[in-house]
Amino acid sequence: MLTLAKLVEEMEIMRIEVALDEQDLPSRLLYGTAGFIAWLDERLKNSELSPLGMELTPAEQLDLLFYEFTSGAPLAPVRHFRVVRHERFPVWELKTPDLRVFGWFAQKDCFIAAFGDWADKIEDRGLYRGYRLEIRKLRRRLGAEADLCVDGDTPGDVLSL
Repeated sequence: MLTLAKLVEEMEIMRIEVALDEQDLPSRLLYGTAGFIAWLDERLKNSELSPLGMELTPAEQLDLLFYEFTSGAPLAPVRHFRVVRHERFPVWELKTPDLRVFGWFAQKDCFIAAFGDWADKIEDRGLYRGYRLEIRKLRRRLGAEADLCVDGDTPGDVLSL
């Protein structure tokens, strides 16, 4: 049986640590593939301005989203996260105004991020299908669909709301 610990041990995924306030305990888990971690590091070290003119930079938007996710704060379906396509073992996206993070829920309250990209680029170029198919290939390669993939496509299936 495949476990998160085994994927971490094999360095297929890494835990994304989010600094929480003293009174907050992590109530959700966040992991990323090596490719996602490299993309994330690039976003966080750059001080890119929001292409949409948002007050928060894209890096600050991600930081806030990951804080809210990890701390167990309520996330609004469609605004903060959504299923990409209703299917067995669906792919999900976490959303900020400027960025999209694609991955899947290994279990309830446990998201594995695989890809990140600019929201406008994804929509302008119609990249949703490509990201969905790449994540499905990745999960098959890892053997994750049987043991580490929530088979549910409603918000309550993947998050304690």
